[in-house]
Amino acid sequence: MSDLILGLDIGPTSLGWALFSENTLVDCGVRIFPEGVDRDQQGGEKSKSQSRRVARGIRRQIRRRAQRIRQLTKALVDAGLFPVEPQEQEKVLSRNPYELRAKALREELSPHELGRVFLHLAKRRGFLSNRTTDRSGGSELKGIKADMAQLDADITSAGYETLGEYLYHLGSGNDAFPVRLRGRHTLRAMYEHEFEKIWNAQANYHPKLLTVKLRYGQEGKSSYPLTPVARRKDESLLERFGLHGLLFFQRKMYWPKSIIGRCDLEPREKRCPKADRLAQRFRILQEVNNLRLISPADRKEYTFAEFLGPDSDKKLVDYLCEAKERTFPQIRKKFKLPESIQFNYERGERSKLKGHETDALFNGKNGLGKKRWSEIADRVKDEIIRIVLEEDREDIALLKLTNECGLTSEEAQKAASLHLPSGYTNYSRLAISKLLPHLEIGMPLMGNDASDSALHAAGYLRPDEREVRQYDLLPEPPDVPNPLVRQALYEIRKVINSLIREYGNLGTIRVELAREAKKSAEERTQIRIANAKRERENAKIAKALQDMSPAIKPTRRNIQRYLLWQEQGGVCIYSGKSISQAQLFNSGEVDVDHILPRWRSLDDSMSNKVICHRSINNEKADRTPWEWLSHNKEHFDELLLRTQKLPYGKRQRFIKQDVELNEFVERQLRDTTYISRLLAQYLKGLGVPITTVKGSMTAELRHHWGLNALLNEDGSKKKNRSDHRHHAIDAIVIGLTDAKRLHALANARGKDVELPWKDLRHDVAKALGRMNVSHRVRRRIQGALHEATIYGPTQKKERPIPSEQRPWAKDWIEDQQVVVRRKSVSDLTNTKHLAKIRDKATRQILEDHLLRQKIDPAKPGAIPKEAFTGSNTPQMPSGVPIKKVRMVEEGQTFRPIREGDNRQLTKPGSNHHIAYFAVEENGEEVWKGEVTVMWDAARRAKDLDKCGSMVCRDDGHQGRFVMSLSIGEMFEMTQDDGEIVLCVVRKIDQRSRRVFYKKHTDARPVADLNYDNLYLTPKNMQLRDARKVTVTPLGQIRDASD
Repeated sequence: MSDLILGLDIGPTSLGWALFSENTLVDCGVRIFPEGVDRDQQGGEKSKSQSRRVARGIRRQIRRRAQRIRQLTKALVDAGLFPVEPQEQEKVLSRNPYELRAKALREELSPHELGRVFLHLAKRRGFLSNRTTDRSGGSELKGIKADMAQLDADITSAGYETLGEYLYHLGSGNDAFPVRLRGRHTLRAMYEHEFEKIWNAQANYHPKLLTVKLRYGQEGKSSYPLTPVARRKDESLLERFGLHGLLFFQRKMYWPKSIIGRCDLEPREKRCPKADRLAQRFRILQEVNNLRLISPADRKEYTFAEFLGPDSDKKLVDYLCEAKERTFPQIRKKFKLPESIQFNYERGERSKLKGHETDALFNGKNGLGKKRWSEIADRVKDEIIRIVLEEDREDIALLKLTNECGLTSEEAQKAASLHLPSGYTNYSRLAISKLLPHLEIGMPLMGNDASDSALHAAGYLRPDEREVRQYDLLPEPPDVPNPLVRQALYEIRKVINSLIREYGNLGTIRVELAREAKKSAEERTQIRIANAKRERENAKIAKALQDMSPAIKPTRRNIQRYLLWQEQGGVCIYSGKSISQAQLFNSGEVDVDHILPRWRSLDDSMSNKVICHRSINNEKADRTPWEWLSHNKEHFDELLLRTQKLPYGKRQRFIKQDVELNEFVERQLRDTTYISRLLAQYLKGLGVPITTVKGSMTAELRHHWGLNALLNEDGSKKKNRSDHRHHAIDAIVIGLTDAKRLHALANARGKDVELPWKDLRHDVAKALGRMNVSHRVRRRIQGALHEATIYGPTQKKERPIPSEQRPWAKDWIEDQQVVVRRKSVSDLTNTKHLAKIRDKATRQILEDHLLRQKIDPAKPGAIPKEAFTGSNTPQMPSGVPIKKVRMVEEGQTFRPIREGDNRQLTKPGSNHHIAYFAVEENGEEVWKGEVTVMWDAARRAKDLDKCGSMVCRDDGHQGRFVMSLSIGEMFEMTQDDGEIVLCVVRKIDQRSRRVFYKKHTDARPVADLNYDNLYLTPKNMQLRDARKVTVTPLGQIRDASD
């Protein structure tokens, strides 16, 4: 067995590692990599592909809409319902479509006018419900549906037959200020109804033209959405699907079965939906079997059946099955439990248990009702739920619910509209059906053997008991849903495999996962929200402290005191006597005490701290509340009464009788979270012992061993997070953390803590000094090729003398280097933006509009948000509101989206790399920089057979190729004092050819880096003998050979 010990500190964007052999630090390093998710402006997470996927969906929608209009236009021309010549088409398109739609119900239209009506229906087809996506639509979708229902009611109450007729009469009532017809939420059914009405009315006038074949094609009448149907090559769309199909076809939502995960216990089976009644009961039984009641009388934990007698747990299951959820106060009241009884789930700040959510929805007033749902057989209930979950067409879902499940049309409508719980469990229906009988008799899901574990009794093993295949090197990581961990696993694999190749097999691995990496996306969001809330509260407390007295500094210690004082209601928790603000900070009469003695529990968290009078703290001394007051029951009960309003975890510390240091140490060396167990399972493939360490003791040991000061020039003992190497220090501490050292820390009581070996600090300092932080490089084409904004040219080829051809445009700026874009007036946030408005008359109207609001447009400054919105919306003299303006912009980087078509221009996206060439000038070589944008790099990548590489490395008219640098790549340069430093490229400026960089150890946020503004021009690069290098995952520098 190897004696090598590896410590790993794993974060969302970093991996610190340290390798030990006995009492020797062999090596250590840091690997930095991009986060596995993108962040929005509020810091919230979103998938790296989400923005790209949304944009692609919009492009696809626009393309399909345009394609539909093209295909329909061709079909109408072929059917004789639309003119062939473009000039004649323009004439027909100039007719008011709403007037024609209203007229078509009662009067004869010409074939071309009828074609105009069909084209207009195709452009705005209304909303077609898709039940699969509607279930997650939320309140916004409910509002849209309410608007649709109201519009339908308005049409009926006004006495009109169709939407088109209603809109025509609505818009023709006031010629001076016509009512806006667009922007209403409409249903697809309204348009289909209108199509049917118009077709039936006009078929009386054109019976030979408007045939059933033209209407529905050979496919016949269809309901949508529908899976696309193939057609013969010699068959036109019109022949196959008819005009109705061309107007209203919508493809069925495609959900590949592969997105549903495999069962953890039965890998051949798919996971069971959470809404399944079997899964609901499984969850309820699992929670009830794990539920414990804590009695204040003897401080012990009991199961429900142990405390309340046999069958009480079954009664609790039945009670939970009758509702969507039950709060703990409701459970106490139902089973007549005293208020002093606590539940173990409350220690996680939970306030309730989930019930049978699916049955509760069907039992409710919006479902079938309790009586009706109870009459339906379980088999039929399961089928109803399957149809509601899986069928995405509402009409087919209703049909199946009535024909196959025996529901009335009203009941089917109610069932189909229910929003059942989404998502899937970790287990399949088969596995759940095997586990349920054992859960029904009170067994917990997991335990040590078949006598106390449903998992074992059903013939399964816990994940940690399953045989793991052994490898010499780590294989491809498992597919995990947590993107932060998924990213980190690949980096772990690179580092560990590199270490094995370099130093041989490992003996032990000790791992600590950052809190963010261990949580789910929902939990990380809650943490982010809680942190933001805590920051706001701390800011308020800091202000309150300053208001009390300028002498009270808003330090972390004082804020903590104030929080504890607030939590306890301003009283000493031990004596019940009040503590004034003056006593809290100034008198020396008040202490912060550890409920469980700190050096016996190694617990320095807020959950183990209270505020109390110093005199009574001295009396309590180094004892637990139980050890201190157990002989005086009256005083102890009074103390427990005062703790009732404290958080559950803190209350439990007051009744704890024994403080076992061994138990705490063992807990610190065993992180049981799901992600930690999954990581340990992956690393077990190397066949070595794995310890997943909790992080609470890492900071303690790091501080007492004096390692924090190694990265601080001023010798401060505060952790320096602005240096990437702090991850390596953490890894060193993790690698040295074992039961022996945690016991030594407790025994030393935080004073003169013994170092693992005498020269630890010297060895760590030496290792940090020679460390090269490894940064992961992504040189591939990734990201937008160009910016999203589309610009238009101002200089038209067909208008060489604009002012003569368009007198109204004589003041317009028109030039090859000037482009124009449309911008909402609400986005004009500064008066300087007004100068860029292309039309002088519009600019003058907006300036006058601001003057009326006492805002001087000639004076630089911000424009209030409400200046151009609501009742302040500016208007043309005719009364037409000004919602958007055309703004000019100058630049030489604009490019046409399509070659040869200058009607749509855009700015290229981010820069991909800069290439340096040595050019001969006055007999000397001078470096020049050539920046390649992502657009050009993508073109070269697409045509690698001709280009050979995304980087042009050929010596030629540009000079001798020196090297290229992309964002994230590394280079060495010589400083003024002759020291060679390793740097990372963080930004490239195309115009100035500057490369902005940071030192490889610099971990400061972007705002601080921008403030420093470190950059190098091509000339600086040459003068400093810059050399491109690569840094391996272990921090070894190699020449890039670029």
